[in-house]
Amino acid sequence: MTVPTAPIFLATVGDPSRFRSQSAFANYTGVVPGARQSSSTEAKGLRMTKAGPTIMKWALYQSSQIGRRCDPQLAQVYYRQMVYHGKNHKQAMGAVMSHMGARILTVLREDRPYELQDTDGKSISREDAWKLILSNYKVPEEIKRERRRKTTAAIPKPQIKKREMAAHRTNKAATAPQPVSLSAISNSKSNSEVMIGQ
Repeated sequence: MTVPTAPIFLATVGDPSRFRSQSAFANYTGVVPGARQSSSTEAKGLRMTKAGPTIMKWALYQSSQIGRRCDPQLAQVYYRQMVYHGKNHKQAMGAVMSHMGARILTVLREDRPYELQDTDGKSISREDAWKLILSNYKVPEEIKRERRRKTTAAIPKPQIKKREMAAHRTNKAATAPQPVSLSAISNSKSNSEVMIGQ
């Protein structure tokens, strides 16, 4: 855990024994996939739920961003989500946050420091962890670009900006037939009579 986020975890979690399981803690933080279900359909693996303290999610995200760059096990989770499961960055980070949350609860329950381990569960130094991540779990740039393109393509077209809508209405009003007042008609008629009289 990083220095800025550790106090947040301590303050928001409080007594870790109040969570009967890792699943209960995940439900508390809101770092679980949302799901929609009706009589005929069931959709899983959607966006994360909005449950849980916002500051807790923020702290989890920040810690997970650092964790996937320093912890081989978290780096492996991110790598697999991006490379093998076709997830974008945010979706992959959701999986990392879930694992990070489980680790935080364990650290608080057992009152012990966070320990870096390789993917076989053996203790590893920071330097060796960094080397392992760079050699085995660095997501290729082309995959990152592809995931970004898919994410962008999935975003619905934004609504027209208010400024553009106002300009559109102004232009439309300018080209529409304009109402003519009775006085204008009367003046036009008088001018016509004068010209005929001449």
